[in-house]
Amino acid sequence: MICSGTARFDGDVVFVTGGAGGIGWETATAFRNEGAKVVVCDRAGETLERAKRDAERFDAESFMVIEADVSSEQDIAQAIAEITRQFGRLDVLVNNAGIGSFQDIEAFDVAQYRRVMDINVGSLFLVTSAALPLLKMSKAAAVVSIGSVHGRLTTSGRADYVASKAAMIGATQALAIDLSLHDVRINLVSPGAIETPMLLDAWAKKAPEIDTDVLRKKAGALHPCGRIGQPEDVAQAVLFLASKQAGFITGTELMVDGGLSCKLAMTTLWDD
Repeated sequence: MICSGTARFDGDVVFVTGGAGGIGWETATAFRNEGAKVVVCDRAGETLERAKRDAERFDAESFMVIEADVSSEQDIAQAIAEITRQFGRLDVLVNNAGIGSFQDIEAFDVAQYRRVMDINVGSLFLVTSAALPLLKMSKAAAVVSIGSVHGRLTTSGRADYVASKAAMIGATQALAIDLSLHDVRINLVSPGAIETPMLLDAWAKKAPEIDTDVLRKKAGALHPCGRIGQPEDVAQAVLFLASKQAGFITGTELMVDGGLSCKLAMTTLWDD
């Protein structure tokens, strides 16, 4: 149901990068359902085309899906120009675009590392900088980026991915100071295991011999909440941090991980 009038984001303009699927799409549609006008960008491909088809149920003038690579200055400049032409304002930026990575340090791929850093970290700076002129015009601008529990604790074979997500924590803290000069807040949401195509693809690559349902159950048992997360769990956290209810929150990291980061690994020795 499309809400209006009393919705938290009624009339606001929201830009979601990497928004064609998973957490990004759930976040974009959640903002739309609370009255916002939404622009989603993603790279060319099947996911983007599906998003364009799914977006047909919304008003085309208030929900746009455009093609853009967040590591491309030209693409981002064009995306911001399109937002400016269509709406003339921007109130919320969600830096959701990101890619995963598994690497063996004994066969380290530098090109892959650079791509991970460009997408996961570089885009945070590139998109935020490009969007700042519009955000400065808003009366209550907010930036929310999507990090990962891997920025704090991790498993083997993920050093490059971990480096990118840890960098996002520091960037958020530093940018909170810089952006405060323009009355723009910035925060970070760090999800744990969220059932998205990215997670399922990672599982398939890491353990192709194990059934997805088995992995879902085993992963869920590791979380104090008893399950892995869903995209809407993250979307609602993003909406809170972007809302006026979070007006005194900036430079912080919100863990949305079902309690996973609270749990000492040793407890598995005696837990059922």
